[in-house]
Amino acid sequence: MNENFIIGIIGGKGKMGELFKKFFRKKGYPVLISDMDTELSNIDLVKQSKVVIISVPMPVFPNIIKEISPYIENKHWVIDICSLKAEPAKIMKTYLKKGEILATHPLFGPFEKNLENKIIAYWPIRGKNLINWFIKTMSEEGLKLVKISPKKHDKMMGLVQVLNHFWLILLGKTIKDSGFDLKELISISTPSFLKQLDILKRLANQDLKLYEKIQLENPWGNHFRRVLCQNCNKLKKALSSKQAEEIFDEYFIIAQGIAKELEILLDKFFTN
Repeated sequence: MNENFIIGIIGGKGKMGELFKKFFRKKGYPVLISDMDTELSNIDLVKQSKVVIISVPMPVFPNIIKEISPYIENKHWVIDICSLKAEPAKIMKTYLKKGEILATHPLFGPFEKNLENKIIAYWPIRGKNLINWFIKTMSEEGLKLVKISPKKHDKMMGLVQVLNHFWLILLGKTIKDSGFDLKELISISTPSFLKQLDILKRLANQDLKLYEKIQLENPWGNHFRRVLCQNCNKLKKALSSKQAEEIFDEYFIIAQGIAKELEILLDKFFTN
């Protein structure tokens, strides 16, 4: 390992920063971190590092890029890990005139114990050496990489993240409002509902503010919440009408068609 190949993580004391600090140190790379209360400043970190990873919340991201931009040289490789991609990519292209740049989104949280088969979305902004190193490094650990444009990424995250979390929060609130004892509810649950509860329990260790930001900051969030609520209201109303069976069957057949495709696609995904 080249001892001059130093990885610097701005926001290294945050949860994702900590995860990547451990990840790269385990692979043998020297890792520096800077944060709000570290002796090492962001600028000093940049001066000492080859790879600069930006692991900060979206509201402060533009200021961090502006702060370090005069010190980014052609030798630098800059990576962001924001959960949205269009705006960070635009900001990095605007202010970082030198170096290689890669936009990424790790599609997993900071508490994962095993990263095998976890997904990272990415989009090269400038340079080939960085992307080749990144793909090799992540693939060695069993991570799956998906190349996707920032605009398409953000739209799909409106469904994958925003609507998924929205539904889970509503499920939790509905269970609370039901008044049922959780222990008793679990004892009489079907296998499929137990799987829903198993997904819901993941919220126990999640960062409230992170989930809040995902709901509020994604420009496609309102669109998918509206689509869900429109379908929910239409089906609810239909089930009290004379067309109840007809409309229910229509919705079920659509969902079943998606389910049949998923049987094939998910089997291939987890096999690969």
